[in-house]
Amino acid sequence: LAQAATTRGFQAPYQQVGPSYCCFPMFRLLARRTCSAAIPAPLTAVGSSGRFLPAKAATNVYATRNRRTFSSGTSMELLKTEIVDGVAVVTMLGPEGNFPWGTRVFEHRINPLLLNQVNAALDAAEKAEVQAVVVAGEGRFFCNGMDLQYITANVAESTKIQTEAELLLSRILTLNVPTIAALNGHFTAAGAMLGLAFDVRVMPSDGKGLFFVPGIDIGLVYSAGMTELMKAKMPQPLWNDVLCFGKRYQCAELLQHGVVNAAPPTSELVATAVEMAKGLKSKGKDAKTRETLHGIKRNLYKDAVATLGREVEDMGFASGTWDPTGRAAKN
Repeated sequence: LAQAATTRGFQAPYQQVGPSYCCFPMFRLLARRTCSAAIPAPLTAVGSSGRFLPAKAATNVYATRNRRTFSSGTSMELLKTEIVDGVAVVTMLGPEGNFPWGTRVFEHRINPLLLNQVNAALDAAEKAEVQAVVVAGEGRFFCNGMDLQYITANVAESTKIQTEAELLLSRILTLNVPTIAALNGHFTAAGAMLGLAFDVRVMPSDGKGLFFVPGIDIGLVYSAGMTELMKAKMPQPLWNDVLCFGKRYQCAELLQHGVVNAAPPTSELVATAVEMAKGLKSKGKDAKTRETLHGIKRNLYKDAVATLGREVEDMGFASGTWDPTGRAAKN
């Protein structure tokens, strides 16, 4: 898995640029240099603090790799981050294989390991003073929700995991730079909320990805904060079908309702998301602009911000009705 995670790269147009590797706890920051003098010099991490300084123009600097071991003994890189012309492009890697507790890694389900690594990626992006952030996934899933197999094996941690997940949603919702989700595949349940937390959503028109929130089918009552987030990001006519009945949507319907903002072909998904991010860079261009954008988002989504991670409720994890794989149990 570690080898798979370190050998994957972006497709064109990013293949031609030479890499400089920068490492942070639990993820590897890959800052690529371009051949154009108009693009800023690459950034490299300095010391254990993760502070960024410009690398010399003609030199690739390699930092030692850092990992953090999970409580189960798992040590794995789940993310790769590149900086492309001032835009942080975070990719959730999709290697084959399962975690020790059974969850398939490529589903990008929300567990403490993924939460820690995504937060670390955002920390590094903020230190690098990027002007926009793109998050994409590899494979069939953008995010398949909470890691129910992990939670089943660690029920005593369920409220803690729920709280940390909600705090991440709130962080992305109010991030001080424009954010774009490149929805490569299914984004469901808490993964649906993760996708909704971004400013802009791009989904492939020819993909098979689904959007749905199956709380009714797995015996979970989503928290007040999660509910406010979904209400803030979906038009009112969708609320009942999505939240109460777990209706499934594909790209065309989401685009029609304005939940998805653009629908390029799969082959152009990440490139489109990056170009959209570049077009929004002026909204994260400097410290004052970033402070302003953060304040605007906090007010715009004030009901969600006031409750996410703050009024955390027991959603019913101990008595949920999912099967051993984390899917809705069949009657």
